[in-house]
Amino acid sequence: MQLIIAGYDDLDNVVELVNQAYRGASSQGWTTEADLIEGPRVDREALVHNIETGPTTILLAREQTSDEIQGCVAVRPTENAEWYLSMLAVSPVSQTAGLGKSIMAAAETFVVERGARSLKISVIDARDTLINWYERRGYQRTGEIEPFPYDDPSVGVPLRDDLTLVTLRKHLRG
Repeated sequence: MQLIIAGYDDLDNVVELVNQAYRGASSQGWTTEADLIEGPRVDREALVHNIETGPTTILLAREQTSDEIQGCVAVRPTENAEWYLSMLAVSPVSQTAGLGKSIMAAAETFVVERGARSLKISVIDARDTLINWYERRGYQRTGEIEPFPYDDPSVGVPLRDDLTLVTLRKHLRG
């Protein structure tokens, strides 16, 4: 699978996809966190800010026969040849078809080609199924636990007061 780099014209579609995948109804797809957090996961302003103020790259998986975006992921370099991965999303109607695995593999290739030796992610601790999915892809818990950003309205409105973020890392072969 090949991913393409998102342009400004793609951002509205990325916002729609990510919000459906993360905050859609619980019956849509297995990756929703709608039972934990309500409200949008991302908005266009945040995506533009990420692109313009830092080295974040949003990668898109498109349907070959149309311009429809089926999935996306964001990556950015941090330090010491480590990159941070976020916003992995697959359209709820396309989940369970292996697209998420393909996007992850393509994102890993993308960052390795740019000098990455490891990739780091943060996952809400209550998302056991998702954490297990990443572990099956070779990501390992680092033992780092960050507080959930309750005071940041851009992440939505948490429905629980006991959320934290678990850090996972995968060492990549260059």
